[in-house]
Amino acid sequence: MKDLIGKTFTLAKVTQSGNIFVSSKTTLLLKPVNRDYGDKTKKPLYYLSEIKNGKSAYLSGLFATNNEHVFSCDHKDMLGMKHIVHIRFSDAGKRFVVVAV
Repeated sequence: MKDLIGKTFTLAKVTQSGNIFVSSKTTLLLKPVNRDYGDKTKKPLYYLSEIKNGKSAYLSGLFATNNEHVFSCDHKDMLGMKHIVHIRFSDAGKRFVVVAV
């Protein structure tokens, strides 16, 4: 996730699995959450995965914020510390940028 900070992604394709976004050499799959989290109060609305060599690798869940166009997600560094980033959508959901918080 850290490598994606500052990159802008553009919608390339809508599939049955989800939406595919690209930025130069990086391809991401954004798909809606398809499972029940029970009584958890803060649940992800979407999953973000990176597609490499035709395989999908989970990056993070996207959580709602007070701004309907901004989602938060996190990643852990090599020491296990959690870092929060924002995914800011624009262009009616056809573009997003990853921003450090």
